[in-house]
Amino acid sequence: MDEPEQFWKPIPPYDDRGWDLVPPIEECGEPLVDITGRTPRILYGASYLRQGLDGALDRCWVREGVWERLRRVLALLPERYSLLIFDGLRPLRVQRAIYGQFKTVIQEERPGISAAELELILEDYVARPVKRLDRPAPHTTGGAVDLTLCLDGTPMDMGTGFDNLTSQAHTDWFERTDGGRETMRDQRRLLFHVMEAAGFVNYGCEWWHYSYGDRQWARQKKGVPIYGFCPECDG
Repeated sequence: MDEPEQFWKPIPPYDDRGWDLVPPIEECGEPLVDITGRTPRILYGASYLRQGLDGALDRCWVREGVWERLRRVLALLPERYSLLIFDGLRPLRVQRAIYGQFKTVIQEERPGISAAELELILEDYVARPVKRLDRPAPHTTGGAVDLTLCLDGTPMDMGTGFDNLTSQAHTDWFERTDGGRETMRDQRRLLFHVMEAAGFVNYGCEWWHYSYGDRQWARQKKGVPIYGFCPECDG
């Protein structure tokens, strides 16, 4: 392999503590940029547009700092690698559609589930579709991206698809199971470590979700969040 050895280290367990220590957002005013088609090594899949969700964007918008760090990711990898972005900036109406979609799936899979249990499951996989300026949903800040790695233009097998609603989607799942799936484990490791090396942090319940500048990033980095709610996501 041509990739640096540190990219193959085990993925550490996700630690969800410390939310009470995240300081208030200090919005830096960094602009959103449209990165669609800026480089052949980043493809925008427009996943929610393809699904026909209300308000889904046909362009991939992220904060300028996120774009800079995505370029760092590409610089860290051989030319054979590229990125497929499923989603970037996400308007609230798209968030509402996703939330409703996931809620329906869980209710169909688990008839009779209580409202409390349902909310606990939803909390792991999709932010509540409400406008909270003090705690904005990650994708409404422009700081979060859902993505995967491609090799020679083909998405790498990470063991589950995007938006999978099971514990197998947890980033460290293959570190904790002995199922002979070392290839998927290693490919998750590569994505995790190259994104972290470029300055992103991962949300441990979703192998595809990475962010910079938002509250998740600030919690893990023990810093101050610099991206707040983007007015473009209102409505």
